[in-house]
Amino acid sequence: MTNPVHYITVTAPDGEVTGYAWAGVGVDDVEWITRNASSVSAYNASTQWYDRVREARDRGLTPLGVLNLLSHEPGVGPVMEAADAAVVEELARIVTPADDQRLLDQLDRDDAEAWRGLGDAFDALTDEDRDVRWGGGQKSPSGAIHVPFPMYSQGVDRAVDALRRVGAVTPEHRWMDNPVPTPSPEGTLRPADAVRAATAVVRGEKFCDGTIDKALKSGLLDAVVASLRAWYAEPAAALPAGPTTAGARTEVPEARRLPDQDLPEPPDPSSPMCRFCGGSPAADVAFRAHRGLVVLMGFRRTDGPMCLTCGLAVYRALTTHTLAWGWWSPLSLFVFAPLTLVRNALAVRKVKRLPAPGPGTLGPRYDPGVPVRRRPRAYIALVPVLWVLFMIVTGLSGGV
Repeated sequence: MTNPVHYITVTAPDGEVTGYAWAGVGVDDVEWITRNASSVSAYNASTQWYDRVREARDRGLTPLGVLNLLSHEPGVGPVMEAADAAVVEELARIVTPADDQRLLDQLDRDDAEAWRGLGDAFDALTDEDRDVRWGGGQKSPSGAIHVPFPMYSQGVDRAVDALRRVGAVTPEHRWMDNPVPTPSPEGTLRPADAVRAATAVVRGEKFCDGTIDKALKSGLLDAVVASLRAWYAEPAAALPAGPTTAGARTEVPEARRLPDQDLPEPPDPSSPMCRFCGGSPAADVAFRAHRGLVVLMGFRRTDGPMCLTCGLAVYRALTTHTLAWGWWSPLSLFVFAPLTLVRNALAVRKVKRLPAPGPGTLGPRYDPGVPVRRRPRAYIALVPVLWVLFMIVTGLSGGV
């Protein structure tokens, strides 16, 4: 059994996909996933998009409302439907030819001396260089055990530095977010994967001692250098294709665009959208509620663009609240409750002049319910008033 999801694709101005926002059916949240192979600039842009997704969600929109709202932004694709979240995760793992080329562009082809140094350094590695010795591990007199660490030879250090000099170690590959490429059974790597592997190994050594040692013993570094040297000698030469990063596909057939009847039409940009449902036209209004609590008072305000339907719902709810609880202090009785009712009556006139709203794009539309005069809560304040009048009439009658 699958759990269908909806998602949007976000691209940078140059067309590079930065990530995907998606929401599952029946799940009350929107997730953001960054494309693993994206550039540094696209990755930085994706963090801003994550914030925009959270801001839209904080407005109280439904998950599909968030996706539909953002789908009208420049560089964002239409809302699509997929069988489950795994499809979106697979999309985020796609590696494109442009991703490969971006990594190859980091290599400094013009520095012939650096490339000679790379070949010389690896050709000069001896068996002793490759048999890395480890220090530490002994117990001190205090009982503490020193953490083991690799002691690389000058030859290994020279070889690693040569990889940096030719540009094979680059921040354009986010190695923590991607698996380390492995050579083919023939021991070859594609040039772009050689850059990925070099970056992962050299930078990974700072976080995990022995990463370079492991790459030397497994033959990964030899495959990296062989691929880079072949590319430098003949960049157009086709090497046997080795495994690339996981999910290097160009399409996911399980994804489909939602039909037009599943999504409302985008709102007219010249007309404000209702803050609650996304319908238009809408009027910028403010409705208030007041509550008197003998010596304390409470105030509430709801403002922003509202369509006819949602505006009537807010007006009726806040006005009914004021009629029920807005009289229970002296200032409330003579000042704040009447003022609140008058301001609401003026504001609702703007809403009532609006035509019926178009389809909502952000979420469910509020139900206005019955008019205020047909709501029993609006007459709660009459109970004590009638009781006082009854007592007055009774007193006067008794005194006659």
